[in-house]
Amino acid sequence: MMINVGKINQLEIIEQLKQNFLLEGGHYGEIPIAKNELPQGSRLGQQVKVFIFIDDEGYLAATTDEPLAQVGQVAWLKVIDITQQGAYLDWGLGDEDALFLPRQEQQSPVELNRYCLVYVCFDESKGIYATTYLNDFLQDDASEFKQGDKVELIVANQTELGFKVIVNHQYWGLLYANEVFQPLYKGQTVEGYVKKIREDQRLDLSLQPLGFAKVEGITGDILDKLQQQRGFLALSDKSSPDAIYATFGVSKKVFKQAIGTLFKQQKISIEAEGIRLVNAKRS
Repeated sequence: MMINVGKINQLEIIEQLKQNFLLEGGHYGEIPIAKNELPQGSRLGQQVKVFIFIDDEGYLAATTDEPLAQVGQVAWLKVIDITQQGAYLDWGLGDEDALFLPRQEQQSPVELNRYCLVYVCFDESKGIYATTYLNDFLQDDASEFKQGDKVELIVANQTELGFKVIVNHQYWGLLYANEVFQPLYKGQTVEGYVKKIREDQRLDLSLQPLGFAKVEGITGDILDKLQQQRGFLALSDKSSPDAIYATFGVSKKVFKQAIGTLFKQQKISIEAEGIRLVNAKRS
């Protein structure tokens, strides 16, 4: 059986000791997990979902706790200790099992109690460790995607064009500044959508779903807001983009398309001062 070190695995309980259970670890042998980690009544032969890591003595161990990042993922982690050999990062498993960031894997020295963006690696000789050399692991060629695909984004850096982001922990992509209507910070995880695959196979991204899906999504929000406001909302196609974004979190273009759709469906009327639910009483 294949064991993925540094990742979540589904393993079988094969032996019960006084303080621990032993899990089937394939060619790694038996992997211990403390009894208090598993629900009371756990038994031999049962499959359990666990994270496999390397303990402070260099042995494989299992836990039901999930780290902030697994091997093969990018994460924004806090530096909790610095030594001559490197730094230790809090990845959600406690100080004793902190993630090691070797000094040679730091593009620039990290600082205590500050955060850094790292990729989590596993090597049979080095164990589980972090690196800030993201370019060694992330790709530019993202030809597997298609326009409109929903993706997970991690904000990496702000550039002259906008924000360089990491897509699904595997690829680089770009959010253009003039299409971002919310504050973004380094290390933030947000949902995004593939806007365009460029000729060089790199990704242009959007924080909003594309086309009619985006419009469809906001029409329900507009109707809900109108109900809350007794059938009238002082927003229209003449309102400022900032006012529209502050209320619905979308661009003016999307808002105009959405109220146009609702108007055609005879659900609202569009007035000089705003929009009104059809049949809503005037105050």
